[in-house]
Amino acid sequence: MNKLVVIAVSLLLLAGVGYLMTKVVGKPISNDLSVIGKGKPVLVLIYENFSPTGGEALNRLSKVTNDYDSKVEFVVADLGIPKGRAFANRYQLIDGQAIFLKNNGQPSQVISIPEDELELRNLLDSMLANLE
Repeated sequence: MNKLVVIAVSLLLLAGVGYLMTKVVGKPISNDLSVIGKGKPVLVLIYENFSPTGGEALNRLSKVTNDYDSKVEFVVADLGIPKGRAFANRYQLIDGQAIFLKNNGQPSQVISIPEDELELRNLLDSMLANLE
């Protein structure tokens, strides 16, 4: 019985840590490019696994996704998979760059994810305001 209690408490702690991480770091960003053009603007980050540039951009972007996910879909185009590579090639983008696509899927702006969180928020607000 003692082992069972320890296991149950451990699982609860792990679940709690996972929940807190989504609040602090943000929810994981999908690689589902099919959301483009479905009525909501999309910000697609070009990401190369094991690259500091893409990884750092992803970390910075993850910090704000919870606050914007009702207004913008956040997606990663992973250069390690064919669909991600094809997407990056289509728009001639490299690791760490992002592209903001309008509600209808038309490209609006290519950006680099700012290092400063306030600057990133201001950039997102500005891109969203230009849609109205």
